Amino acid sequence: MDINKIKKIMDQHYEQVEVPEDLEAKISATIDRLAAQEEARLKPRRALWKTIAVAASVVLLLTLAVFVPVREPSVQLADTYTNVEEAYDETEKVLQYVSSLMNKGVDKVAQTHSDISTINTLNKFIEINKK
Repeated sequence: MDINKIKKIMDQHYEQVEVPEDLEAKISATIDRLAAQEEARLKPRRALWKTIAVAASVVLLLTLAVFVPVREPSVQLADTYTNVEEAYDETEKVLQYVSSLMNKGVDKVAQTHSDISTINTLNKFIEINKK
């Protein structure tokens, strides 16, 4: 069926019905009043549910903190060398390796510090020449 035809039939049907001018304002005011009443009725419930939710969260956290034990992994030290001399030699090798890595890092830091110092000197020279 054509939409215009439906509209024409509806217009003919409601042609005789008179609608009061202030009806829309009354309906709007009634809807607003009912919405405000509903909001006022639900507001205490929402506050209660928020309070219950916070209390339940606190209880849950406290329960977990009290009843869940903190277990640290047990460390079992085992001897990997039976000969003391071999253990000492291996430890010395590892410490030498760590020391060499640290020295490389210190050298890099010293080089970076030197580069920054050179750049700062050049910047001061450029500023003096600008004046």
